[in-house]
Amino acid sequence: RSRAPSVSCPTARLVVEVVPRQLETYSETTGHHTYMLTALTSTAPTALSLAHSSTAVPPYSTRRVVHRGREFFSAQVQPAGHGAPVPPLVLLPPVGVGIDRAFYNRLHQEWHALGSPAAMHSYDLLGTGDASPKPRRFYSPEVWAAQLDDYLREHVKTPSVLVVQGGLLPCALEVWRRSGREAVAGVSLLSPPPLRFFSKGADSRKFSRRTQRLLWAASCSPAGNLFFRRLRGGSPPGARIREFTKRSLFASESDVGAEWVNQCIAGARDARSRFSTFSYLCGSIPPGGAWRDERTDVFDSLDVPLQLLRGDYGGLENATTKAEELLSRARLPARECSAIVLGSRACLAYERPAPTARMLARFMERHYRAPPARGIPAGGDAGVVTPF
Repeated sequence: RSRAPSVSCPTARLVVEVVPRQLETYSETTGHHTYMLTALTSTAPTALSLAHSSTAVPPYSTRRVVHRGREFFSAQVQPAGHGAPVPPLVLLPPVGVGIDRAFYNRLHQEWHALGSPAAMHSYDLLGTGDASPKPRRFYSPEVWAAQLDDYLREHVKTPSVLVVQGGLLPCALEVWRRSGREAVAGVSLLSPPPLRFFSKGADSRKFSRRTQRLLWAASCSPAGNLFFRRLRGGSPPGARIREFTKRSLFASESDVGAEWVNQCIAGARDARSRFSTFSYLCGSIPPGGAWRDERTDVFDSLDVPLQLLRGDYGGLENATTKAEELLSRARLPARECSAIVLGSRACLAYERPAPTARMLARFMERHYRAPPARGIPAGGDAGVVTPF
């Protein structure tokens, strides 16, 4: 690790450092749907992607951010490759066993290969990664929305395009509710949950917080600690991670290797991160959970461009139907920039980072006048289907 001098900020102390990150993983289950959240070292090879040297320097610096004077988290900042006034991309990481901002390391590398058409930020949610402290508390969408809103206002300092992985969509909606266009210039959804995840309609009064409270109490007990340790265990070590990943998470079993499993185990070593993982699970599995509160009115009020990318696992027709459900509801759907990413399931930024980066570049160019990305295939992108 090499460390650069500290830099000053009007609202917070930042320490800049270059940190090669490690592979970590996370899986989350909501109702009948399972979403996969992953991370990879910046030095590993990627399928359908550029190969990274073992001595490659990440294309970003890592900053230590002080949040409201009492909490700390890290953010990776990749500068734009030009001086044009283009909104930055801010990547919302997933939540779960062993996952942090390194989920997006492959995407950072592919973005660099395209010439960095816009600045790119990825960061640790409170209670995850190397954020500190990691107290026993329930992390609702509002908690993480407040963190992101402060980061956007105090450090990014310009309306940004939020890149949202999976079930973190309620967090992005809460940022929009808080600050609107002052903070959010656009939204890109990667493998979003179905509309019913945050829509109860006329049945909203039938659900209560009782199940969430009971699950959360169990999660905070010694039994919850043992359950978290079981999730990362097995014989041989990581056996449960390997089998669950093959069965439920990746489109291709060939992507599940020893490096993946070993890094998942390493990422889950700090058992205090279980409070963030269990907060999400307790708040998203039961219909009355905080993560599944009625938010269709907030979604309907989004009057900024919205891109949607999904994997083709389960069939192209099925993926297209699920994507169309949200696109047809959006006020400003970026249909020409939305796509089905081939060979992926629910973790596009890990499984297929190159076509994901190219589609983000198209979105930034067409809606925010970003300079054209370099290396875009002529005559269309073979890695995606654009049926919208």
